[in-house]
Amino acid sequence: MPTQLTPYTLVNGVEAVLYFEIQIPSLRIAIQEGFHGDENNQLQLEELEALDEKKLQAQQRFECYQARLA
Repeated sequence: MPTQLTPYTLVNGVEAVLYFEIQIPSLRIAIQEGFHGDENNQLQLEELEALDEKKLQAQQRFECYQARLA
């Protein structure tokens, strides 16, 4: 039965902070740095927008992959 956790998380007990997360504001980094209120809300909105864009890109890549297989 899969645990849904990465090996890093299992060994260290926390999620790894990736370099790009430091460069691009993420909710997790905002919480660690202690942002509150409006700053946090803005970061959440930006993160949701970025996730939507990543989801669209992943879907497009998958459709291209499926088309190549056909």
